[in-house]
Amino acid sequence: MLRAIVLVSVVVLHLAAGWPTGAPSKACEAMLPKHGSNRPQPAHSSPYSFVQSTDSYRPGDQVIVYVQAPTGTPFKGMMVQAYDPRSNNTIGEFLEGVGLKKIPECASMSHSDNRDKKSATLVWVAPQDSGNVRFRGTIVQQFNTFYHGLSATVQKV
Repeated sequence: MLRAIVLVSVVVLHLAAGWPTGAPSKACEAMLPKHGSNRPQPAHSSPYSFVQSTDSYRPGDQVIVYVQAPTGTPFKGMMVQAYDPRSNNTIGEFLEGVGLKKIPECASMSHSDNRDKKSATLVWVAPQDSGNVRFRGTIVQQFNTFYHGLSATVQKV
């Protein structure tokens, strides 16, 4: 009986911890955390924003994506994905960064720890063609509060 209680406790603790070291590649399609029965908050109510430095690229260009908390509300985690707005296919790759984890299977970047963050700067590298890129994502404020379906805006020059 004690062994069963310990096993259940370990499983519950693992599930409650979410993805403290970043989202796995299995999160690529839905871009949603597995946080029990908690549902995402509407993107329009998010205290967070994504801003991209440009929306067009040439081979090898770098596009900067800023994940920001303009109201100062910290976040625990994130998943940001680069995609072609015409085909909806993921494209390019992100460079490694402090506190960040690449998910190369789907041109995405995630957090690598669950410490509070107020911003993150991501660097995306364009593929060997030219085109347009957009960024979408999910931000986890805390275990039961996360925002899905966020889209980057293009930085005004």
